[in-house]
Amino acid sequence: MKTKCFILCFIVCIFINPISGQVVKIFPIPSYNVLVESSAIFQEMLPSFNKAKREIKVHIFPSHKSDSIPCLAEVTIYSLDHQTVLGPYTVNCGETLSVEIDDREWGVSVTSLIPVEVSVWIDVLQKLKTMPGLIAPTRENEICDPD
Repeated sequence: MKTKCFILCFIVCIFINPISGQVVKIFPIPSYNVLVESSAIFQEMLPSFNKAKREIKVHIFPSHKSDSIPCLAEVTIYSLDHQTVLGPYTVNCGETLSVEIDDREWGVSVTSLIPVEVSVWIDVLQKLKTMPGLIAPTRENEICDPD
């Protein structure tokens, strides 16, 4: 019971930015080059039918050059069923965090003291490699018209 209360309070705190009292924006996964000025939430909007293990990837990069302030973000990954919370992880700008997840729906919370741009996606490449016919043909396999 205490765990469920803690997770519920954690999610509520994520949705409300404690510094400014603003409601945190929610973006879908995948999202690319999203400007995060203090906090943002990324969530899978459609259920996953992929039963294999997957990796959620979070890439942080600076929105502008600033040598005086370290460019980093705090990233927390959580299952939308409120059973699992992974992190928080500290990700420096220019780095990509990769965390293995299962077939449940997941969300990502990103918080930074300075504006950063964030890309969040789920890598299903491992699954696609095992399914013949789903990968685009290589240049050698393409049929070309000599015209």
